Amino acid sequence: MTPSSPSPALPDELAARLDGIELPDPLGFSRLMAPVMSVAYYRDGAWETPRLTGLDPLPLAPHTQALHYGQAIFEGMKAYRNLGDDLDAPTLLFRPYEHARRFNRSAARLGMPELDEQVFVTALEELVGTLERLVPSRQGQSLYLRPTMFGATADLSVVPSTEFCFLICATPSDAFFTTPISAWIERHYSRAGAGGTGNVKAAGNYAASFAAAAPLRENGFHQLLWLDAVEHRYVEEFTAMNVFTRRGDVLVTPPLSDTILAGITRDSLLALGPSFGLKMEERPIDIHELTDAVAAGEDVEVFGCGTGAVVAPVELLGDETGLRLPLPDRSVALDLRGRLLDIQHGISAAPDGWQWPVTALPDGPRA
Repeated sequence: MTPSSPSPALPDELAARLDGIELPDPLGFSRLMAPVMSVAYYRDGAWETPRLTGLDPLPLAPHTQALHYGQAIFEGMKAYRNLGDDLDAPTLLFRPYEHARRFNRSAARLGMPELDEQVFVTALEELVGTLERLVPSRQGQSLYLRPTMFGATADLSVVPSTEFCFLICATPSDAFFTTPISAWIERHYSRAGAGGTGNVKAAGNYAASFAAAAPLRENGFHQLLWLDAVEHRYVEEFTAMNVFTRRGDVLVTPPLSDTILAGITRDSLLALGPSFGLKMEERPIDIHELTDAVAAGEDVEVFGCGTGAVVAPVELLGDETGLRLPLPDRSVALDLRGRLLDIQHGISAAPDGWQWPVTALPDGPRA
């Protein structure tokens, strides 16, 4: 596969929205939404070609299906400034076809039409090429991209939509979790159950975590660490990240199931781990064994990984009982984070398909 070239023409109205725009300092996250997005609709059994348009409110009827029944999915992905010398493009997407495949798995699970992978990636290329000036230049920063699909039929019947909206919006983003995080072990609520939607990026998965996060915020913690819904014994994932533990030279992550999201960063770390001399295992992680090992002072490390965080080392585990377990060793997490960021920014070589060059939209006649 070779990257396609973005469209050479940008309408004057959209070009005007980009004129003079400056990145905020600090970047934060979603402080500045890119003023251009990509949109397509599915009607009469077929998708339109995605087109660039202004970041304007969408015309939605009050009885639009997604607002009532949650038929909505999304992806989280990033475009990085190319800081290396080997790839001839200012910007790099990271594993875009893997995101396209996961997007379609989410669509299928929620009864939505798939979007051709090439159409998905070409829409990303066109948008990122147009927004090239909004891709920040510091390592770890990115242009965060949010592909989204939702049921757009105006109908209160409890049936799948027949019309859908696909869009991609973007925001320049600072690096997430640049300092170690604290993780709150959630022992009551469940993130996902067997046969549910825990293994796809359904919008409702995240809304269901909000109430559970109240004790976390009140106690100064950053992320919920979810346990299985049956026994509340086995580690599953963080709210917005997959989870890894390291004991000695063994790196462990829970096996994929219908309650755990198939993270693209997770998959990348499984591929990179052996180059650090680590043995990789996918197996259940008993929370009691983990906390006992940390309490006993064993060589244990815990970290989350995901598109937003890349890799986020955990410095403290806690829960509502007053448990507070510091984790002093975070060396492997930081090493993995550094390697992955080098790949994402084009500084280090990567497996085929991981680094996807995107050229800036060239100047030329505007439609």
